[in-house]
Amino acid sequence: MLSAGQIEKNIAWLLNNSSAPVRYLTLKHLLGTPDDSEPMRNLWDEVENSPDVQEIFGKQEEDGSWCSGGSWAQKHSYIPKSGYDPLIPKYVTTVWILPFLGEIGYSARDQRVQKACDYVLSHGYFRYPVFNKALDDINLASIGPRLNPCRFSHYMIALGSVGLTDDVKVEKGYRILLCMQHEDGGWVWPAHYERMKWTRSCPYSSYHHAAAFYYSRNPAYQEALLRGLEFIVWHLSTKEAREIQRFFYHGHSIVHELVMLSEFGVGLQEKAVKTILEWLMTMYDAEQGHFRYSGKPISRYSRRQDDMDSRVAKYRLYHLVETDWLTYHATRIAKNLIEQRWP
Repeated sequence: MLSAGQIEKNIAWLLNNSSAPVRYLTLKHLLGTPDDSEPMRNLWDEVENSPDVQEIFGKQEEDGSWCSGGSWAQKHSYIPKSGYDPLIPKYVTTVWILPFLGEIGYSARDQRVQKACDYVLSHGYFRYPVFNKALDDINLASIGPRLNPCRFSHYMIALGSVGLTDDVKVEKGYRILLCMQHEDGGWVWPAHYERMKWTRSCPYSSYHHAAAFYYSRNPAYQEALLRGLEFIVWHLSTKEAREIQRFFYHGHSIVHELVMLSEFGVGLQEKAVKTILEWLMTMYDAEQGHFRYSGKPISRYSRRQDDMDSRVAKYRLYHLVETDWLTYHATRIAKNLIEQRWP
């Protein structure tokens, strides 16, 4: 994808042109700079004062939750009569916001983040009776039909992304995800099997479950993660190039999937993965040493053409298509590929 020299040039561009969060991630993940080093401590002060971080924490409620729009999403169009919970309304509530903070480098060691995690663990799905059971007693039969695995996976991504993985309720959450994994390696809401007669797992559900296990960073869940990634590659391999050469496709978050696939060496020889990498390279400016988004304006996204409207796109493409963020993600993928000895 990129040579070692091009990766070095990209890193230099990132350090000189990026926002504070992206510079922090570049030092951490691309250069391996220790968190307790002086450069990282100094840069973290910049991260804390960056516009993104200031806006996100400025929208946080007293109980640690969020239910307010910002630059990461258009203002929600409604609030249910019953109020809001960690997941609803979409894109502006707590489980949708925590991953942005985790991505930047925040963890539950921050009191504001811990307060948000406490809110998630005491509301929504975490109030279901299954979480009162002993860990060994959690099985598929005990979960119940009302716990939607597609939605619950967002809870687990949110908590895992900020490093809260050893809480008792979170451990039970991972057990639930494991119980609901299917033979093909993916996940799907049981209702789709029963009512819609599906014969395979769902790419949307499977991507989010795989991401939940990825963020756990727990070797105990690596087998489940790898099986999930293999299902994702299989599903991509059934599609034409024009369908999958895009940032999102029917539940697939393509760039995020490439980060996981390249890190674990899954599917790298498959035509679909090579096809997506070729598409990503069409956005590379070798002379400047950065990637630049070449898609349609977010305001022009439509559900009919893109499987998501502009409101959804504004959330889904946040921290993904900005030049510094896209360059960071693509460079991280390229670095993983070199470490995997990808041709």
